[in-house]
Amino acid sequence: MRYLGFDLGASSGKMMAGSLDGHKLKTEIIHRFSNRQTMMAGGLYWDIVSIYRNLEQGIKKAHREAEVFSVGIDSFCNDFGLIDSGGRLFNQVRHYRDTRTERHAEKIYKKTPKKMLYEITGSQIALFNTSMQMAAMAYEGERFLLEGCDCALLIPDLLGYLLTGEKHTEYTLASVTQLLDYRTGTWSGELMDSLGIRKGIFPDIVETGTVTGKIRGEGLPEGDVRVVAVAGHDTASAVAALPTDKDCVGYISSGTWSIVGTEVNEPRLTEEAYRANIAYEGGVDHRYRMIKNVMGLWILQECLADYREKWGKELSYGEVDRLVADAEPWRFFLDPDDPSFYMPGNMLKKVSEYCVRTGQGEVDSLGAAIRAVMEGLAFKYRMAFELLEQIIGYRLEEIYILGGGGQNRTLNRFVAEACDRPVYAGPFEAALAGNLLVQMQSSGEISGLKEGRGIIRDSFEILEFCPEQGRLWDEQYGTWKNVTGEKEKGL
Repeated sequence: MRYLGFDLGASSGKMMAGSLDGHKLKTEIIHRFSNRQTMMAGGLYWDIVSIYRNLEQGIKKAHREAEVFSVGIDSFCNDFGLIDSGGRLFNQVRHYRDTRTERHAEKIYKKTPKKMLYEITGSQIALFNTSMQMAAMAYEGERFLLEGCDCALLIPDLLGYLLTGEKHTEYTLASVTQLLDYRTGTWSGELMDSLGIRKGIFPDIVETGTVTGKIRGEGLPEGDVRVVAVAGHDTASAVAALPTDKDCVGYISSGTWSIVGTEVNEPRLTEEAYRANIAYEGGVDHRYRMIKNVMGLWILQECLADYREKWGKELSYGEVDRLVADAEPWRFFLDPDDPSFYMPGNMLKKVSEYCVRTGQGEVDSLGAAIRAVMEGLAFKYRMAFELLEQIIGYRLEEIYILGGGGQNRTLNRFVAEACDRPVYAGPFEAALAGNLLVQMQSSGEISGLKEGRGIIRDSFEILEFCPEQGRLWDEQYGTWKNVTGEKEKGL
């Protein structure tokens, strides 16, 4: 059987076809496209029409080559479209970085305390959560949109609806809205009342792997092409593709965001976990992903976008590596989670201003800026793993870097050194690989997650990086904590 996965990221989208050949997954990228937010009239938006057109285009391409058995869709989480009583999309889909949540955060948290949100949902406290976006709409004069719609659909569910006409909410997506009661696995009426969100605005929750409908629509393949509710949250899909059956391991889902985490059987919503803003998110087979969010490659992507805009040149991975190698190590220390890096635009200037503000002076070259970002990420990952280990009570012996960020060999090496443990990078298309695994499990072609992860291990190149200068990096870690103020915060 031939499966097709659609993975939408914050900067690009990809579609990959795959089929099982013995114990190996044969894959082929069918379609790629860029995805970029648009700022207009004071708001930040996704071009959801273009995204859907690319989904259709990829399905047609794949089906022309060979018949597709099923399609699965994953993407970043939290953003949503609203469907009216006639089944039509009637709002522009906002971007999770839109500033409306920041404008109203104080009022929202006063009415619905952060501790209450955390204890009911296990979700991290973050401005981009679906709960915050919907609550902010009321203060923006947009409550009528929520009240007047038939339902809200998170982006993978929205795209699936546009293909099939069927409405649902996939479990892993529901788990990161900050509206799901983790204890019952159902929407929290208590939180919706407190936040002023209409109960019933989301469709019923379906289990990961559920067949939700068949493709229909003009110009799309006719026949029995199923749509499967894979792990719609791209990180959940990526973690499904961990190429190991070991338990005591950590992972970094590395892309625009870096999701640092490990798998646990049950949430531990301790006071310590709350203070550290550790999230427990739903995964495949109801494994919990215990995670800490880090700003990730967003800062690097925006720095390179600044360079491209100024000089009209796209830098290759090799050119970036050479710039970093030529820059002085540990010259600038940067906290990638500083709020100044959250919004797009002028990132090189923001990096330099951060370094001036923290008493380090101006950053005078692109290489120095990129090196500061990469070293800052490696140190931040170490701190995140220390937080996780302190709560779970044991050491995570290995680190797996999943997703496109794993192609950054310099950063992989920095992570191995800063964390002083072996790092394994791959698969680079982890979200798509996990997407296909869930489709194969849904069809009965594989027995479950354990078999699927073995297939992933045998099917993709996994790069290994071992620490060689751990002592030097350990010394610099203390300096990084002092300069960035992380030492004062403590664990």
